[in-house]
Amino acid sequence: MSNPEPYSGIALVCPTTLGYSKTSEHSARWFIGSVLRELIATAGIDKAEVDGLAISSFSLAPDSVSFLTQHFNMSVRWLEQLPFGGASGILAMRRAARAVQCGDADIVACIGGDTAAAGSFRELVADFSSFSNSASYPYGSGGPNTPFALITQRYMDQYGAGREDFGQLAVSQRYNARHFAGALLG
Repeated sequence: MSNPEPYSGIALVCPTTLGYSKTSEHSARWFIGSVLRELIATAGIDKAEVDGLAISSFSLAPDSVSFLTQHFNMSVRWLEQLPFGGASGILAMRRAARAVQCGDADIVACIGGDTAAAGSFRELVADFSSFSNSASYPYGSGGPNTPFALITQRYMDQYGAGREDFGQLAVSQRYNARHFAGALLG
């Protein structure tokens, strides 16, 4: 396996967040649009300068990221929809960085946004994937945890990472969140 190219010349700017709410009457589209509006204002740029959009959302359906460009009246050159839950932020940044390096976009907004009504998490877990539906949910282990646990175990086996490595990652995330007022787990 070859080593990946460095992310030279790439900058991550304008981290933006909205306050956490356990349930909301607003749609995922509303949350994503609110973050987009805030990060554009914080960056001091015009919406037309954003020519890339990476979106992660479990609750955006039936809409898609291409629909969002129409809804937000945007014309982008690069588009990404990431249905990977907690890993999506890192994936969005890596893919956006490569898009900028390759000239596919100049400014990419990477946004994760979801909403939840009463019972919606139970519905999400019950219908997370065909694997979950047929192989794990009937036995009480549905949702994203099972496939992510399998991926994590494979990573540990392949690279020699241990439970303590993942524990340190969780501790570091909590530590960093404590120093950011808008963090979910602060």
